[in-house]
Amino acid sequence: NSNEVKRRVEKFYRRTPVVIYPPVEIPEIKNNIEKENYYLIGGRVSRHKGHDIAIKAFTKLGLPLKVFGGTFASYGLEQFKKDAGKNIEFLGEVTESQKWELMKKAKAFVFPSEQEDFGIIPVEAMADGTPVIALNQGGVKETVVEGKTGLFFEERTPESLAKAVKKFETMKFKSEDCINQAKKFGKERFKKEMLRFITSKGLMNN
Repeated sequence: NSNEVKRRVEKFYRRTPVVIYPPVEIPEIKNNIEKENYYLIGGRVSRHKGHDIAIKAFTKLGLPLKVFGGTFASYGLEQFKKDAGKNIEFLGEVTESQKWELMKKAKAFVFPSEQEDFGIIPVEAMADGTPVIALNQGGVKETVVEGKTGLFFEERTPESLAKAVKKFETMKFKSEDCINQAKKFGKERFKKEMLRFITSKGLMNN
């Protein structure tokens, strides 16, 4: 589902796979998206996903961060809350419609996840017109365009993330650039590429 995974397959299995990016929901977005003064992180709340890094970075920065999603059996959540300043808001589980609304109004979606295979949620954020601040690892390097639809930070530390956020605060991003980038990973593209692959292998029935 990404060149990141392709490289792993080539390394460990000595096979050369075909990359077909997964389909991402692209909502209908009206023009003139009104952003609110908060950053957003979401999904399964865990250290693997880097929530602890984001919480510490934004607590130090004093900038508002909304956190949505739950943990596995609430593991680690209490420690995350202890590390969080008053500017960190934990929303818990949200509905799909609430998720899209949160992403649409956020200044940026924060994605510190480690070696993600593809990373659908950053593409969903861009589809909602929202730029992404991501750790420069994994499949997200293939979806986010540095300086146009988001920013990368190099080290998986609160300090490195905070530095990227400070830079982000001095820049301007266009929602239409984010949306257009996300459309490259939409369902119709996936259907066409999958059909082309199946046909090329002679797997289609007459």
